[in-house]
Amino acid sequence: MLKYFDMLKKAGSVKAAQIDTSTIVTAPWTIYKCRYGCDFYGKSYCCPPHVPTWKETQEIIDCYHYGILFNLNEDSCTGVTPLAVEIAREAFLDGYYKAIAFGSGPCCICKECALETCRFPKKTVPSMEGCGIDVFKTARNNGFEIQTIREREEVHNYFGLVLFE
Repeated sequence: MLKYFDMLKKAGSVKAAQIDTSTIVTAPWTIYKCRYGCDFYGKSYCCPPHVPTWKETQEIIDCYHYGILFNLNEDSCTGVTPLAVEIAREAFLDGYYKAIAFGSGPCCICKECALETCRFPKKTVPSMEGCGIDVFKTARNNGFEIQTIREREEVHNYFGLVLFE
């Protein structure tokens, strides 16, 4: 596990913690927020309705015992999601064959998404919130500071999650 925390630290993670999956909260309202509040709803293979529902996500989470929750102050396209994918890939190669990742926000790889199938499945994953994870409650359950943003200029917190057996 130290290897992954070292990778996160080198990448500029503000905080990273090993968490018990029982502290991850899923809820149907997260999808509502995507549907009625995000310009990417239905326009990205990594966003609703093309990602697991909150119930499916909970069933997936139930297959795991722990994970690593981390955050960066960098944009989700250049920071969190690629880093979550990298950590999950490294964990897989290290023998954690079930390791999976969740990113933050919409995918930004393609200018226009091919909704039928991702052209870059090794580079991106769905966002935590898009899959029904209550990021605020999950972060707070694990000792992370997280606040709503009032102004675009404020420092943002982007969270990623990698699940292990």
